[in-house]
Amino acid sequence: MFNSVNSIIGILIISLSIIVLIFANVVILSLMILLSISVIFSGIGRIYNAFYNTQLNKFGKIVKLVTGILAILVGVLVLILTITVPSVSIILLISLIGYLFIIIGIARIFMGILMESYKKEYRIFLIIIGIITMIFAFIVVLFPALGYFVLITYISLTLMINGLTRIVFSLFGKK
Repeated sequence: MFNSVNSIIGILIISLSIIVLIFANVVILSLMILLSISVIFSGIGRIYNAFYNTQLNKFGKIVKLVTGILAILVGVLVLILTITVPSVSIILLISLIGYLFIIIGIARIFMGILMESYKKEYRIFLIIIGIITMIFAFIVVLFPALGYFVLITYISLTLMINGLTRIVFSLFGKK
């Protein structure tokens, strides 16, 4: 069950991110809603792993739980603000998601370094994905003048990469 839940959540994250990329020319508020839902699913997956991933040590469980809660909070905040106060700067909301992914990127790097119960190949994969996640997140945070659609593209790619990581873990992450 553990592997199938991770695969399902990974597929949901990737699917929603692809929808965002395909329909990037539609109303920005719709895209923010889809992105916030993807971030919420990412948080749910992280919390699920905090409780059910038996390979995580105490530190790993705490990291997953904290980043999962942060992801859900940011996702819900962006969703509520997008629906209720659309005049709030979309760049500010996208930046919140960017900061969240900086934290998730750092967490992935630490998990790759510290989780000796994972296969070596998967640990290297986690470190690489953590670095890529942080690069995309820093681009989103540091260059808001790039425009909404470029920022949404980077956020979508970050979500897709992290969804893929969840699927790879469900298939190959355990020793």
